[in-house]
Amino acid sequence: MNKKAEMGVGTLIIFIALLLVAAVAAGVLIQTAGSLQQRALSTGAQATGQIATSAVALEVSGTDGTSNLENLEMIMKLAPGSEPINLDAVTMTLSTANTTQTFTYSGSDAGSDTEFGVDYLQQGTNAQAGVIVRGDVINVVFESERALEEGETVRINFIPQIGTPTVVIFSLPDVISTERVYLYP
Repeated sequence: MNKKAEMGVGTLIIFIALLLVAAVAAGVLIQTAGSLQQRALSTGAQATGQIATSAVALEVSGTDGTSNLENLEMIMKLAPGSEPINLDAVTMTLSTANTTQTFTYSGSDAGSDTEFGVDYLQQGTNAQAGVIVRGDVINVVFESERALEEGETVRINFIPQIGTPTVVIFSLPDVISTERVYLYP
């Protein structure tokens, strides 16, 4: 009879050892699953920010009063679901058939042939200078380095560091007869 009891104690020790191994393995699996879940959520949030963050061009106009335009304005707001856009991290380009011009944010409301300025036409509840937030409507002001001619096709790219670029393509009218010309939409 003593041998059976010794065999039962040995079996009990092996059984407890198996339970401990299974508990450790389960703990490792739970920790790994939690870590993977956090990484997936973080990646998903970053992907959503990359895809959803953008601005919408509502209107583009130009002024000069002659048969060509140099001073341009683009009214913009955030796209639905977009994260705020820091204007210091935006690059804007103006392209024609034979030239491309690059602009960076000037930090003021005055644009030049290398910088764009911003006037806040409407400010959202969480307004911040130099940032487009939900509720803001901005007027982006910039100058073409050369006069844009009648009938010429122009492409403007508003490219945030994080998010989707806004592309606006339009053609100037064949005859410019007013001081302010509405070019887009």
